[in-house]
Amino acid sequence: MSGRKLHLFTLCAVLLPQSPLFAADPAPAAPPYQIVMRSRNAQANPRKTKDAQTGGGYIYVQQPEANTLLILMAGAAVAGSEFHGSSAGISFDLDQMFDIIPTRTGLRPPRIAMVGQVVGTLQITNSGCCSKNCGTAEQAVGTAFLLAGDHPLLSVAVKPSAVGVCNPVFVDNKEGPVEVVAAVGSYNLKQSFAIGVTQGKGVFNRQFAVADFDPAPQLDGYWSDALKPFRAIPRKDFGFRIVLRVVEDPSGN
Repeated sequence: MSGRKLHLFTLCAVLLPQSPLFAADPAPAAPPYQIVMRSRNAQANPRKTKDAQTGGGYIYVQQPEANTLLILMAGAAVAGSEFHGSSAGISFDLDQMFDIIPTRTGLRPPRIAMVGQVVGTLQITNSGCCSKNCGTAEQAVGTAFLLAGDHPLLSVAVKPSAVGVCNPVFVDNKEGPVEVVAAVGSYNLKQSFAIGVTQGKGVFNRQFAVADFDPAPQLDGYWSDALKPFRAIPRKDFGFRIVLRVVEDPSGN
């Protein structure tokens, strides 16, 4: 490299970091309060009899931001017809402990908000005998309770859904947000949900009952026909979702 080129290179190396175009973006301010997760007890209990299957059955706990808690309960259950009746279902329960702590001094009290949503599909196929009740498909109420010690602070209850034969339903129900001004300290979130299906005897004309509340249902290819009616529906929000968020109370009350 010539002396002139070396001189220019050195000059650029000195000047460029001082230019506003190359200045580092300022770090985003931390939220006034943050959630620190503690102990957890989570259970997803599947059950099935005869010609049936459950898929998924998981509880996903995440913190997308320091002051936000997201919990997803997801799974699918399907029952088919054979020589005897079949059934399947999954029940979900979560007990999540966490602390709310300030990130700096001089803050107004924390305000906690919670919202719940259930998204999925329910259907009972029964080709040729739609007037007969040969199966059931249902989603139980989705509940979440926030407690400080033994004292209840917030609750949501997303309504249940059920379908009749040959009447498939896309479920998208929401409850909240509900809010409360709280205090720094320890909290307990209890959440529960359940799905279930049954299908009666049907040897010569295969039938299905489906409760699908999973973004990616983990079911065998044997059940692909049962999932066809809702195949084109976006699935990313399937499941029972609770979002809890803590901010500084703007009113100071």
